[in-house]
Formats: sequence, C-alpha cells, structure tokens
Amino acid sequence: MNKYFGISNIKDYPLGKLGDFLDFAYEKEIYERWLTIYPLMEAGIIPQYISFKDYKEKLYQQAKVNKHQSNLSNEQIVKHSMEIVKAYESQQKAGVKDGNI
Repeated sequence: MNKYFGISNIKDYPLGKLGDFLDFAYEKEIYERWLTIYPLMEAGIIPQYISFKDYKEKLYQQAKVNKHQSNLSNEQIVKHSMEIVKAYESQQKAGVKDGNI
C-alpha cells in the first residue's frame, strides 16, 4: 500500500470528508502566503509582525464578509467538486509527463 495519500482516490471518500480536504488545502495556502511576507516582517519592511494565527484569523474574517449565500443542492456541490478534482488530476498528470512534480 502506498504510504502517501493520493488525490486520485478522493472520490472514494464520503462527501463529508471533502470539506476536511478543502480546509486543509486552504490552510496550507494561507500558510504559504504568510511565509512570503515573513521575511518582509523580519527585515522591518512590514513594520508590524503578524503571527500566523492572527493572519489566518484575518483572512477567515474577510472570507466570511465576502461569502455569498448559495442555494446549491448536494448534487450540484458534488458535481462542481468533482470538476475541481478532475482539473487537479489532469494538472498532476501533466506534471508527471514533464517531470515537474
């Protein structure tokens, strides 16, 4: 059994797990964004230090303000999610061919 989790089998997981995967991916993206401003804070270019926790909270608050109400059915949510998974999988396959993993 492969010790690494692959996105290709995400469709085998229950719908409730999809939210966990998306939350993890979003937090990882936030962390990577915070890492890009960290050197600027260390150098004093950004005068006030912002902890990762505070940065994440600020982004979540902004997301709540910008969030619009959606009346999508469960089937529509699954359909849109699977389109995202397929797009991701096709990018990964392209990376394998090019050796850009």
